[in-house]
Amino acid sequence: MRAWWVREPGPIESQPLVWGERPDPQPGRRELLVSVRTCGVCRTDLHLAEGDLAPRRSNAVPGHEAVGIVSETGEGCVRFRRGDRVGVAWLGGTCGSCAYCLRGDENLCLSPTLTGWDKDGEGLRDDPFGIGP
Repeated sequence: MRAWWVREPGPIESQPLVWGERPDPQPGRRELLVSVRTCGVCRTDLHLAEGDLAPRRSNAVPGHEAVGIVSETGEGCVRFRRGDRVGVAWLGGTCGSCAYCLRGDENLCLSPTLTGWDKDGEGLRDDPFGIGP
């Protein structure tokens, strides 16, 4: 796949983002592989590239305001199928067991997985709130 990734955070003038080829990702359990058709750039992405947000891993692919088509589904996916149009959000997954998740406030999860920070910006969880089978 082709992607931008954060080589080394710094001012935009220092060109912290690298454009190039990366190995094709494989969807994990209850994950989707999304062929991105369009992606916005959020201020959070710029914070990551410029180092205002410390990278949680090296060479992270930012991007969490994407729309695309499901190209593959991982084991256990039940909601989405290949060919479905989906959006990719900042909240890529939640623990499903903290007090916030249990009461339906997953956006306040104490252990979230964030798209473009914890995981590369090309994936989307099938059931990020852990309420499926």
